[in-house]
Amino acid sequence: MNLRLLLILAVFLVSLPGSIGAKEIWLKKGEVYRDRDLAVICEEGQAGTSGQTMAVRECQYWDDFNKKCLFEKTIHSYGNLECIEECLHWDSFNSTCDFQSKCTFYPRQKAFVLKTCAEFDDYSRKCLKVREEKIGAGR
Repeated sequence: MNLRLLLILAVFLVSLPGSIGAKEIWLKKGEVYRDRDLAVICEEGQAGTSGQTMAVRECQYWDDFNKKCLFEKTIHSYGNLECIEECLHWDSFNSTCDFQSKCTFYPRQKAFVLKTCAEFDDYSRKCLKVREEKIGAGR
């Protein structure tokens, strides 16, 4: 069994509530398993060795009334590095994300670049100044 599938299953099993019996899900390359605010995606390659990242999605903003996710954040992993794409400026009146962080992975450098908003204008609901941060070796 390849390492990526083991990592995906480990993430999934850790996220299960303790009162529920363990459940095993086997995914093929390209398949996605969703359970409420968790999404497990099976990608090709060995985690941390092939230049491939693993992405896990979870609900960041949940609508209790309609029982649905309004916005999902994505957690990108490569080896022990992690980069999170999430809504940084949420408009609760319109239930929309005005600015979301963005992760870009550079396999040759084995690093992510995380783009966030350093200065946000609440009146126009726009990012005025973007900030980029390197996440990786020698950051």
